[in-house]
Amino acid sequence: MKRHLTGLQTGGMFSATDIAAQLFDALFPRRCGFCGTPGPVVCNGCFNDLPHNSPACRRCAKPLAIDGVCGACQQSAPPFARVVAPMRYAYPVDAAIRAFKYRHQEIRLPSLLHLMRQGLRDLPTDVDAVVAMPMHWRRRVQRGFNQAALLAAPIAQELAVPLLDAVAKTRHTPPQSTLAGPARRRNLADAFRCVDALSIRHVLIVDDVYTTGQSAAHLTRVLRKAGVEQVSVLVIARASQARL
Repeated sequence: MKRHLTGLQTGGMFSATDIAAQLFDALFPRRCGFCGTPGPVVCNGCFNDLPHNSPACRRCAKPLAIDGVCGACQQSAPPFARVVAPMRYAYPVDAAIRAFKYRHQEIRLPSLLHLMRQGLRDLPTDVDAVVAMPMHWRRRVQRGFNQAALLAAPIAQELAVPLLDAVAKTRHTPPQSTLAGPARRRNLADAFRCVDALSIRHVLIVDDVYTTGQSAAHLTRVLRKAGVEQVSVLVIARASQARL
């Protein structure tokens, strides 16, 4: 529920964080991240017009004409249990994600988190921990932040589970988006490392976009080798390309 400054005038007890949040809301009213209308971070009109990812594959979230499991997953099941992607990677969701990642428009984060939260209802209910898709330190320095980590922290808080810092990306690799299918697979070979054994049953990987699934698949195998029994994936949006 949106906080209002009126509470400050009623003698209620507030923490410094509450007061700061109320002042911030008063000075910088929330706006829809897509049309700029004051109010919710995604207004009803924009939300209804966004490219919702339904129906989709029950395993990899690939957009489909009808609900079911896509042909690629039937032929070769991915190592993770399922991918949840509430949106398709199409306008204006794709533009908002790119503005957030590459143009440092952190103001987009609340709207993108709102879209990601739409997928929480479709996740298995037994998630024990959250892992953000790791980023090599050189890429993080270049970009200034890991967008997956900014998304994963509030998701872990909402699920009331720990956010693990047990996985690192140990090789600085070219962006997956610049490579073709076979090169994508080779690019991530031995790129992730789990620093500790994990006695966790079900881990949720959080990232911004799922395209071919190579990053999620490689990270899933590392987590399972470290002792995790099951892995699911939550992203904002799913690109339409088939898994390569």
